[in-house]
Amino acid sequence: MDGPDPVDPLADPVARACRLNFLEFCRELARWSGPDGVVEERDGVLLWATASEFPVSLNGVARLDPETPAARVIEVGDEWFGPRNRGFTVNAVDGPDDDLAAAAEVAGLLVMRDSPQMLIDAPVAPPEPEDGIGLEWVGDATGIARFTEIVDTSYQSLGAPPDAIRVSIVDADRVLAPHIETVLAVIGGVPVACAQLLLSHGMGGIYYVGTLEAARGRGLGELVTRAVTARGFERGAAVVGLQASPMGVEIYRRMGYREIYRQRGLVRFPAA
Repeated sequence: MDGPDPVDPLADPVARACRLNFLEFCRELARWSGPDGVVEERDGVLLWATASEFPVSLNGVARLDPETPAARVIEVGDEWFGPRNRGFTVNAVDGPDDDLAAAAEVAGLLVMRDSPQMLIDAPVAPPEPEDGIGLEWVGDATGIARFTEIVDTSYQSLGAPPDAIRVSIVDADRVLAPHIETVLAVIGGVPVACAQLLLSHGMGGIYYVGTLEAARGRGLGELVTRAVTARGFERGAAVVGLQASPMGVEIYRRMGYREIYRQRGLVRFPAA
């Protein structure tokens, strides 16, 4: 791990803001699915379901109350998602949720994500795109559709099936809410990369960074990440954070991000 020792996201105020921002993004995922999205909090557990049946991240469980027993968290997830005939992801932070991760593995859930929560606390300069590359900030439903297409297509290289994300983003007005900013990188009039900023809890969280496979290798992931990072500080965020994919970690470190804790996603796949 780079930088200082990992911090406790339940005790450190900045790390806790990162955790709360992530949980708010999970709620937004359900809201973006319109009437087919559901969010519920009970028994000290957050549950969310989108219009997509894909169990990884788009349907999930997170423990809100550290006093809720790990076994109960899994039980609540099974009770809630069982009637929906779909699987779900249990989100567990290393340290506070070690018991939850262990209980999930005993219950047969599989570790499908092990991501560093990264943080930057100093503003970065807005990016300067190379000739032929433009940046467009999304402001209408057409832009949201283009963003959705990029995310759905690019995330297939991370294991998402076609249309898994596309069907979950149907309420463009909610994605265009004032606390959300979405940017596209455009080449020759064609959007090829994207990133999104969610402002909450005094910070900015970066999500859905993606580049179409044919456009990779040109630094577009860093370009759009720099754009939303800079925008976050411009909008008054004290810090900006993200959960890094394996292909993005070194890019973010180069930008000045550092790891503060890790988060795992353990997936209950539906029965065949």
